[in-house]
Amino acid sequence: MQDADDSRIREQVDRLGRPTIAMLDREIARFERRASYRKMLRDALSFLVVAAAIILVVTNLWVTVLQIDGSSMNPLLKMDEIILALKTDNPSQNDVIVFSRNEKIYVKRVIAMAGDWVNIDDDGIVTVNGTILEEPYVSELSVGVCDINFPYQVPAGSVFVMGDNRPLSKDSRDSQFGSVSREQIAGKVVMRAWPPSRIGFVS
Repeated sequence: MQDADDSRIREQVDRLGRPTIAMLDREIARFERRASYRKMLRDALSFLVVAAAIILVVTNLWVTVLQIDGSSMNPLLKMDEIILALKTDNPSQNDVIVFSRNEKIYVKRVIAMAGDWVNIDDDGIVTVNGTILEEPYVSELSVGVCDINFPYQVPAGSVFVMGDNRPLSKDSRDSQFGSVSREQIAGKVVMRAWPPSRIGFVS
């Protein structure tokens, strides 16, 4: 009697649309795929959040990101290019540095250190402590905007800076601009990050 009842119940369930084993397998696989996709999405979002946090920490602690505004460092750095600078207030001679002056950001090259004697002749040739500088980064030598008396000794705690575009750059050759104190230095430029065709290290 029980077997007959079970058979009738199965027939009723079948008529109402009982899913087959294959249908159940497909449904289980669908739920598993959905769960896998959700997990992958959560993992990806977690990775992006962590990566963004690391980038913010690195940027705030060690790296300054800037966009070039002007032509004083042509041909090395051009208008609108994006550069990365490692934060430091202790650059070396020939480093390209970022510094602030009267709430404006500048990018120039360190020509001489504190205590050095700088001279620039009428042809724009630069000597430091009596030695002529080799300057392959300069495309055109020029005295430029210059009203200081030579030889000029760089003050203590400061560096003497010039732009690579000597005819147009306003820099330490101008007495109103002057040498740059270490307190004003934000970092040393190490890399050009944009545009893609010019990505590379800066020296």
